[in-house]
Amino acid sequence: MSLIDEKRLMKAWHEDSVYALQLEVGDVCCQACRYCYMNALDTPHNRLTDELIERIIDDAARLDITAIEWLGGEPLLRPGIFRLMARATQRGLRNNIWTGGLPLAGEYVRRECIFAAREGLISIHVSSVDPDTYIRLHPGRPLEDLQTILAAVEALLDSGYPAEQVINSVTFTGTQTASDMIATIDFFEKKYGIKTSLNVYHTYLRPGQTDADLHRFIPDEAEVARVYSRYKRQHGMVQMPMNCVNKQYCSATAAILADGTVTPCATIREPNAPRVSAERGLFEIFGEYRDHLIFKRFKTIDNLPERCRSCSLSEECWGCRSRAWAAGLGMYGEDPRCFRHPGGGAGDAESAIEKTRAK
Repeated sequence: MSLIDEKRLMKAWHEDSVYALQLEVGDVCCQACRYCYMNALDTPHNRLTDELIERIIDDAARLDITAIEWLGGEPLLRPGIFRLMARATQRGLRNNIWTGGLPLAGEYVRRECIFAAREGLISIHVSSVDPDTYIRLHPGRPLEDLQTILAAVEALLDSGYPAEQVINSVTFTGTQTASDMIATIDFFEKKYGIKTSLNVYHTYLRPGQTDADLHRFIPDEAEVARVYSRYKRQHGMVQMPMNCVNKQYCSATAAILADGTVTPCATIREPNAPRVSAERGLFEIFGEYRDHLIFKRFKTIDNLPERCRSCSLSEECWGCRSRAWAAGLGMYGEDPRCFRHPGGGAGDAESAIEKTRAK
């Protein structure tokens, strides 16, 4: 089974509609990834009500959306999550589960995930299989977390869940070498037959961290190029888009954050975005903000940043809109992490820091 229904994806692209809805069901997580874009915590702060999520699911079906991307924090820590996933299935939606991986150690959770995501995917997150690097990227957590997640992955596969429906979603930062990231990609492919979904660091400052941390998180362009060289070989492509998906999937995705705000992507956390409520649902908001949520402006190649327009990948890539936004360059700015245009759009790190802090 293909993880993406390409026919429905392209239909959404051509009709200016949505293929996948990213849905944050809470911000609680105990995996402590130091680069987390949403600043997930070990205690809940924002969480949509069950009633509101049920309405969101119904609106998603009404909008002919194909898949719900269940996000957190850690979505599997939310009470009643599998009942909500069952409702999505009943409405004809696929369930794609994005978990850090720790909850999969429980047999009940693992069994329910297998059933809920039988037509979708299960994504886990192992940033590194090197013990020292893993501890550095997850401060305050025990090394046993790594072994717990890997054992859960093995149990998942032993239960018959296809490796083709599992991905390891990773974020590459400047605090990890390209060699280590490549070793992690190699490990999952060779040991489990699992492919990697790669993202490159977004410019965010977590509470309690200094400006200097931002410099260390930004990866070197040459290191990004090395990782992408391995990444494209895994996926059998001559070149890979600079965003985590191609521009068609990026456009045909919308997100609802844990506080109810609706944005084009879960990693774009706009302070004044519209918010779902009992009085105003996703269906109404999408109707009003459609062009913004699907990056309508960028569907015309002439509107891409200058160097992107002349890039050989412009038919499938427009860079990561979230990285541009997070770096203070606007949603339609040039992707500051794109190694194909060295120095282009990145600005300097000091400028990025100031723009990030201003948010």
